[in-house]
Amino acid sequence: MRIAVIGAGAMGSLVSYLLDAGGMEVMLYERRDERIADIRENGVRLQGRMEGSREIEIKAVGEPDAPFDMMVVTTPAGDAADVIRPVSPFVHRDTSYLSLQEGSAVEELAQVVGAERTGGIIAWVSAVLTPSGTVEVEDFRSMVLGAYIGGNDDKLSLIVEVLNHETQGKAGFTGDLKKEMWHRLESAAAVSALCGVTGAPPEAIRDREEVDAICREAAEECLGVAASQGLKAPSQSPGWEEAVWNKLKPPMLLALEAGRRTEVEFLSGYIVGHSRSSGRPSSVHSAIYSLIKEMESGERKPGENSLKELRRRIEEERGMSLL
Repeated sequence: MRIAVIGAGAMGSLVSYLLDAGGMEVMLYERRDERIADIRENGVRLQGRMEGSREIEIKAVGEPDAPFDMMVVTTPAGDAADVIRPVSPFVHRDTSYLSLQEGSAVEELAQVVGAERTGGIIAWVSAVLTPSGTVEVEDFRSMVLGAYIGGNDDKLSLIVEVLNHETQGKAGFTGDLKKEMWHRLESAAAVSALCGVTGAPPEAIRDREEVDAICREAAEECLGVAASQGLKAPSQSPGWEEAVWNKLKPPMLLALEAGRRTEVEFLSGYIVGHSRSSGRPSSVHSAIYSLIKEMESGERKPGENSLKELRRRIEEERGMSLL
């Protein structure tokens, strides 16, 4: 199977390594010239929980190639149309697409390429691209694949088998991708945002009573909204453990530090949108969403002052919900 992986960041590099190691024909596509040059010279390198190096072909987005059977999108949520457009000539009628992105990004991809061609990979993985170009893998719990509109899929079953070649059985298939997505949202939305607000990785804040309380309240809100959608996420330990990140900074904090747009629209923003349509309260996620959007614009910075402001907004949101 010919597979294009769009984006050579931490997750794109990691999944391309796993697919290549499992015998797939993989092509990485990347926008950054320096990242392309690094992989061409040094290959895709992993360290930490997973170690190794593989030579994987990489091209600039838009460089021509033969049609692919599958495209895996690993770029930040919110730009599916922009990243798909340059590679759209390199497909055929049976090409399928997988979203390996945070939150509800698979829904954005489905709108761009069609629901029947779309699937998702829900990843309980903590990994970051280091300044040296190596991917630091802190933890690899699992990758769960599923089709957007449900049912079985021979391509996805093959990808699961390939991923398991290197992950010792940590990849699996789900017939209910939406349920799995909400399960991931339960922990990832809260932990990622709280790291963004405080400016610290999970290990530095998880034992603070006030932060832990906010995290658990956010997880409970998510479960309530999911239930209003007819879903019951299989919560086991909401919050820190389920989010996977520990010493490494989650993508939201990294984006804020770099002055980039975050994926809050597809995390807390998604939960808030569904809470409004269902009439369920989401005071914590609503406060998180408004605060992170101000941090994106540079109006606020991560730190204690932002945490104090988050607590104030949560109380304000709760007061408004009682009116």
